[in-house]
Amino acid sequence: MANLPWWGYIAVTLVLTHFTIISVTIFLHRCQSHRSVSLHPIISHTFRFWLWLTTGIVTQEWVAIHRKHHATVETEDDPHSPQIAGIQKVLLGGLVLYRKEARNKKTLGCYGAGTPN
Repeated sequence: MANLPWWGYIAVTLVLTHFTIISVTIFLHRCQSHRSVSLHPIISHTFRFWLWLTTGIVTQEWVAIHRKHHATVETEDDPHSPQIAGIQKVLLGGLVLYRKEARNKKTLGCYGAGTPN
């Protein structure tokens, strides 16, 4: 383990957390979900590997759930609508809502097209 001062561990944690946030924003959201950005395959694989390694996110699941959210916003079919499920459930139980929808093969097939799984 690295021999860092106390603030060094905080700095490393912040940098790694920031890279994870960038990976979600650029790769999952902009590139995979909305196709608004094209990335070189090496960059895409780097983001995808990092997300798998640090969060366990499966690209196809995240993208399908996000696309379904946009397609069904604030309806009973929205996988994580604070208006339907309640803000507390979405903020504190978002992982449970995500896992439930990730098991829905219809969502993955319909909204996850064109993404790696």
